[in-house]
Amino acid sequence: MKKNTKRVYIILGITFALFNVIAFAVPTAKTATFWIAYAFTAVAFVLQIGTWNAAFKTDDTLKSKFLGIPIIHIGIVYLAFQLIAFAVFMVFPIIPSWVAVIICALILGISAICLISADAARGEIARVEEKVNSKVFYIRELQVDVEMLAEQEQNPETKIALAKLAEKIRYSDPMSSEVLTDLEAKIKEKATALKTTDNKLEIITELDSLLTQRNKKSKILK
Repeated sequence: MKKNTKRVYIILGITFALFNVIAFAVPTAKTATFWIAYAFTAVAFVLQIGTWNAAFKTDDTLKSKFLGIPIIHIGIVYLAFQLIAFAVFMVFPIIPSWVAVIICALILGISAICLISADAARGEIARVEEKVNSKVFYIRELQVDVEMLAEQEQNPETKIALAKLAEKIRYSDPMSSEVLTDLEAKIKEKATALKTTDNKLEIITELDSLLTQRNKKSKILK
């Protein structure tokens, strides 16, 4: 990812250099309108660096990259519109400078609003996903614990019972809820006891009953 980012910055630098060559090579009057449009365009180029940094921040995961794409897209569209505006003001330098200020400021302002909204949306997605993961973790951890006990169990009858219990946990509703806190605490307590008890079949039966209660209550909560 770092190599790709460096390439992007190199391309951005080359594009900015070409922009300057064209801006000053074209024989047009360098009026206040020209310089205003030039300044806003230069800012647009600089903001591309900030946009890429904001899009990926310090997280280099695939998910972070995917969620950062809308931010990068907005940044590129912003630069494209600003370049078009600059081209118009360069070709028609007699346009009043206040027009250039308003149009360029509008492009910058609208783009900034879109960038802030996109970043806020990404933050909300990450927050919701983290909340969901914490709720799902409970049932997944329980499933793994029972599966490991089933693998280690030597008694054929108990091994089958543990395997069936693990299967039931697997197809249980993965989402937890505050309403289920007490019930899930009991399930966890029984699951912990299952690791040390000699009477596993009795606890497996109790766990099966508690899971049935949890699944029924989970359906009601939906």
